[in-house]
Amino acid sequence: MNGPKPSPLPRTKRPQHRETGRVSKKMKLSVVIAAWNSPSLLNECLVSLLPQLSAVDSEVIVVSNFPTSDIPNRFASFSFVTFRDIADATVPELRTQGIENASGDVIALLEDHCRVDQAWASQIRKAHELPYAIIGGSVENPGRQTPLNWAIYLYDYGSYMLPDVPHVAAALTGFNVSYKRTVLAEVRDEYRSGFYETFINEELQRRGYKLFLMPSVIVHHNKTYALRNSIVESYHHGRLFAALRTSTAPLTERLYRIATSLFLPLLLPIRVVLRTIRKNRVKELITAVPYLLLLMSAWSYGEFCGYLCREGAQSHRCSARICYCHPRCLFHCS
Repeated sequence: MNGPKPSPLPRTKRPQHRETGRVSKKMKLSVVIAAWNSPSLLNECLVSLLPQLSAVDSEVIVVSNFPTSDIPNRFASFSFVTFRDIADATVPELRTQGIENASGDVIALLEDHCRVDQAWASQIRKAHELPYAIIGGSVENPGRQTPLNWAIYLYDYGSYMLPDVPHVAAALTGFNVSYKRTVLAEVRDEYRSGFYETFINEELQRRGYKLFLMPSVIVHHNKTYALRNSIVESYHHGRLFAALRTSTAPLTERLYRIATSLFLPLLLPIRVVLRTIRKNRVKELITAVPYLLLLMSAWSYGEFCGYLCREGAQSHRCSARICYCHPRCLFHCS
């Protein structure tokens, strides 16, 4: 599916925080799962999620870019779960299709590579009693992990690891985030061709909404990685991010981005190291450092190429299987 990409939005002075009405405890919760990894991971995600929900006040919409095989039959007893397969769809396109078919007062986004904490749904409901429209949660890396898995976790999701406290945040993860339905309706035109959470959230912030991180809304990252594929995807993801960021930018801004991207191989590791030390995950950081440097160098080179040469054909093909929540998206103001 090759829809037009959203353009990075112009930065303007942000208005005062716009509060939204608190939803009631009887609100309907829609959970949209973008499934792009494998049926086995999707199965584990659903097993962790469904016991927390009921047909009375919940619905689950699974949109995948692979055949879900016998999974719909396996969960047929859950009448509030629907499945839809869209071949070759990107992760943002999967999200859009799920959101368009959701009917809840609050719409939560997940992906198949995460297992939710046993109190995940109740914590989302509790959080949306607050006057915030966009609420994200924590991402943990459970069990024993390889150094590469730790590197990717710290690199991609370290901003959301515990310990943490509730606070207004600069960014939220794209696979543990929820929106009040009325707010998504305001920006529907912005995500018709794909829900790129970095740019959607930036637009909502421009309109005066704040992003709120509620650490008690927890998902567990459930995925292992291969080094070569991770390096290749880091490069293409960086290139795609840069191309989207400057798709309508004047030449002077592109030249500025090209110049500043030369410092990313130094800047990105420093930020990750300082963030990880603050959260007292030093042991995991030490084992992950060599892989962190490789991944961040690949991302930095990709971002440099994206500013210089725009999006490559291979970068777009990779976008069908990579997640759009990434650390450089957290640093888009740098």
